[in-house]
Amino acid sequence: MVFHDKLISMQCLALDLGRKHTGVAFADAEVDIALPLDTIHHETEEELLEALEKIVDERQITTIVLGLPYLSSGEEGEQVEYVRDVALKIKEACPSCTIQFLDERQTNKTDAKTKSEDDNAQAAVTLLQVFLERAV
Repeated sequence: MVFHDKLISMQCLALDLGRKHTGVAFADAEVDIALPLDTIHHETEEELLEALEKIVDERQITTIVLGLPYLSSGEEGEQVEYVRDVALKIKEACPSCTIQFLDERQTNKTDAKTKSEDDNAQAAVTLLQVFLERAV
């Protein structure tokens, strides 16, 4: 119950991290609905971090959820290492935010493949919706 009380005050952001395109979704945990934001198109991690800092400040984000794309065997591959590395940089850039990880295998990828102009943002919505459902 205490966790739920903390959840109520959370402003959450989910990221489907990519090396050039990062899908973004936002939710006020009180409302419990994940909404897509514009995908961040970036050439460098610095560009990504600058864009994230702006979103975190504008939306008063308290929690950032990152998907971990484990291999089907359950092992960590190169992309998981990349996500963990970027997570450390996000924490440095946004020290007031809590970073949460979610195993992407726990999301139903077919949900993320609904007709959408922005598959990156839709993947972030799916991550955030699963996170919110499990946090309550």
